[in-house]
Amino acid sequence: MFVNLMKIDMMKAKSKSYHKTSPWAFDSFMKIRRISLTKEALLKMAPPDRDFLLLAGHIQNELNSLHKVFTWCLQNRSLEDSATIENIASRAQAMIYARLLAGKLCEARQVLDISFFGTKLSHRIEPRLHPNAQAALSRIKRYFGRANTIYKVRNSFAFHYSADEFSLHWEAAINESSFEVIAGGTVGNNLYLASELVANTAMLSNINPINLEDALGSLFNDTQSMASQFADFLEGAIVAILEEQFGSGLSGIGQEEVILPTHKFSEVSIPYFCVPDDRAKNA
Repeated sequence: MFVNLMKIDMMKAKSKSYHKTSPWAFDSFMKIRRISLTKEALLKMAPPDRDFLLLAGHIQNELNSLHKVFTWCLQNRSLEDSATIENIASRAQAMIYARLLAGKLCEARQVLDISFFGTKLSHRIEPRLHPNAQAALSRIKRYFGRANTIYKVRNSFAFHYSADEFSLHWEAAINESSFEVIAGGTVGNNLYLASELVANTAMLSNINPINLEDALGSLFNDTQSMASQFADFLEGAIVAILEEQFGSGLSGIGQEEVILPTHKFSEVSIPYFCVPDDRAKNA
């Protein structure tokens, strides 16, 4: 089962839909707009607006970063055989970030109840959202309004360690060929693959004890879908608050700057194993 769990090429992260072109990104270069938020401007804002603006930006940054790292762990183009230890390690690493992303998505939903709906900020901002952001918020509310995969992962596996879960599921994982410890010569290259197998088996069994592969698909589909929905909603809410504060569209304020990213999103990959710096110098 472990190698099957790691063979997740068919579940590639939906990076194309998640990284839609923003109003200030173009072709091979990027035009960014740097908009200063002064103390004077922030003090003029109502506290709920100011608090949610800053918190929403923080949540967006974390979800963006986790989603990118998760995706890049899966993009190991140099290795064609998904059963190699390098690819298995990369996918084990991706699962770690998938769990963290699921946990953060659940936390983000709880924040909305307190800082967006609870403060009544939603009454003023929600009608000002662009259609994509409004649709995203509706999907977020609908998904988290019922029992869901993300909630199960958050409660038992994203931010908490459970010895009971490992005790309960280790025997279901022990017969797999990759139930092993990888000694990589340095602490950073060591990989306790057996531990990740037990953790993944326990998590997926909690999602769907009948079919672990379906559980894996549910985890990937739900986390990527909700990451995309939160990206659309949070961006829409942030823009709505800023436009209300500045009294105009964001394209007419701040300073424009051109940057030249060195890689396309689809070209980036994060391996698990790395050559130590001292060995690279002596090569």
